[in-house]
Amino acid sequence: MKQTHFKNLSLLVLVLYGLNYAVDLLTTQFQNIYYLKLLVLLIIVKKLLELPISRYVSQITGYVMNLYIPKIMRMPIYTIFSEIYKVRRQDMIHPLNYYETFNKFFTRQIKPRKIEYGMVSPADSKILSISKVTKNECLLVKRVTYQIGQFLTGIKGYEMEFKKKQESSNLWSCIFYLAPGDYHRYHCPVDFIARSRLHIPGKLAPVKESSLRQGLYEGNERVVLEGEWEQGLMYIIFIGATNVGSMKVNFDSDLITNTNTQHKSGYRNYSNLPVNAPYQSCGKGVHIKKGQEIGRFEMGSTVVIIFESTSINWNAKAQQKVYFGQSVATY
Repeated sequence: MKQTHFKNLSLLVLVLYGLNYAVDLLTTQFQNIYYLKLLVLLIIVKKLLELPISRYVSQITGYVMNLYIPKIMRMPIYTIFSEIYKVRRQDMIHPLNYYETFNKFFTRQIKPRKIEYGMVSPADSKILSISKVTKNECLLVKRVTYQIGQFLTGIKGYEMEFKKKQESSNLWSCIFYLAPGDYHRYHCPVDFIARSRLHIPGKLAPVKESSLRQGLYEGNERVVLEGEWEQGLMYIIFIGATNVGSMKVNFDSDLITNTNTQHKSGYRNYSNLPVNAPYQSCGKGVHIKKGQEIGRFEMGSTVVIIFESTSINWNAKAQQKVYFGQSVATY
């Protein structure tokens, strides 16, 4: 598949050179139409911007990330990266020269951590926002919102009708952004039963805080786990981004993200899904214990939790750096 993508890119480059040469001939033959070249080139640029360039970039990055790094080069490369992106090296199980590829370094496992009381952070991350959901629109960051219905379903203009466990309960949204230097695996914030998975294909635009804009979350590729916890409904969403198209769910081998295949949103019911330990399957879905690993990004990105609660009390706040296992709320 990777060879096909490189062939497509090579063909695109050849087409552009050919068009440029043809336009050069035209402007040489017809001296009075120099603006033709500018017009044609503008049209080409416009069409290029309409292509899923970020997906090609992510796939090329994925290829590079899986290239073997000679052992003698690993220590200096990973040391420089760790210094720039503030990697918590004290958490690492293995020394830097153990990781044969960048991907193995990014998706590294870490030493066991204490899982604190209440709801815990699903990842090493920065909290972008904590907000109460009162309508179909919810705060992402200052002056930027996202449409919850479209975000959770992939259907433009869709308005969610949440079936809450208790009418008196509130709905909350909490957004966790993972930087490149963060631990890249995501865990369950509470005891959770995942009833279904929805994979929504989309763009792979950057999701770092400075790049956030209206419509970005609704347009990016994402994986939505829908289910319940002790106080009611819960959604756990993993968002792809440039260089981060690959998202994994450990117990769902059918999930394949970051492909060029044009396909509809991929739904899977988790009821009685065959799973291996430590996960447990039941009639409702897959039971994931608090703190248990769900999956991983193959670089940093974003985890969003939308849930119902009757008694949540936040002990974390927006813009705070948090770590997997750290308590962010009590209930």
